[in-house]
Amino acid sequence: MSVDLLVIPTLTNHPKKFSHVQPMSDQAARAEAGRLLQLGLSVHIERALTLLYSAGVLPAYRLPVDERTLRKYHHLRLLDRLPYLSREIQEAYQSYDLPVPSGSLLLYTLGPVGREIVKERFGHPAPGGYLNMLLTRLMHDLAVNEIVFRLADLAKDTTAFRWMSKYEATLWKDGQPILEPDALFLVQRGDVQEAYLLEYHNEQDRRSRAEDKILQYQKALQSNLWGQQWEVETFPPVLVVYRDASVAKGYHENLKAYPSPVRFYGASLQRVFGEAWREWFDLQHHQIGQKTAVFAW
Repeated sequence: MSVDLLVIPTLTNHPKKFSHVQPMSDQAARAEAGRLLQLGLSVHIERALTLLYSAGVLPAYRLPVDERTLRKYHHLRLLDRLPYLSREIQEAYQSYDLPVPSGSLLLYTLGPVGREIVKERFGHPAPGGYLNMLLTRLMHDLAVNEIVFRLADLAKDTTAFRWMSKYEATLWKDGQPILEPDALFLVQRGDVQEAYLLEYHNEQDRRSRAEDKILQYQKALQSNLWGQQWEVETFPPVLVVYRDASVAKGYHENLKAYPSPVRFYGASLQRVFGEAWREWFDLQHHQIGQKTAVFAW
């Protein structure tokens, strides 16, 4: 199941206060999820749950519902709110040079009932564990999500921009994950579909992870499992986004020494959110500064 970001609206009114909720057992959550599914889910609930199924965690302004509805979903245990203030999240966004919208940045993830609903509807569990994560760890996933939303916003003239869930983006072999990209999204332009994989590197001044990532993608390509599991005809290019330029150098040096049939393109987080978003570094090229236009849209 994927979510088409081109049909998900963004609201500008955000929650300012929240009700407190009581713990809920797994059995009670399954029973409540079954009851709601029998009654039928509203379009707004479906959109919010599907969006969080793909994203895992999102600030309130990214959810297509208003303040009153967010409080209702929280009370119904469809959503859970993370224990961070808007001011803390705003400061974290600023430290990453991510655009900071006005209003509340309170964070939401699927609640116990929401997790049971998406598991029943889509056949896969949703990403979890966010309630126990430090904000520094959460920023990795929040940055990934903001990158995907940024690219979706830039692709609004296309037919569809489908974001696969983290579970569906993971490549499986014999029940074990062999590749876990940060995101997989598909852009539809008329009859043409383009797929892209995303790897976001939060670390600074480290080149060593590049070699491991390149080997993982080469093994994934050689497995021949990607076509059926991702429903694509060609192996997607990998978009490498980083905060520190040493990451790009690590990819470039390893690809220069050990060429790969998988295509890797790099861009800093600032470039993705800047005017030069179309131009990415060709990490296979013999010179690290060689740029190319990755997107046809």
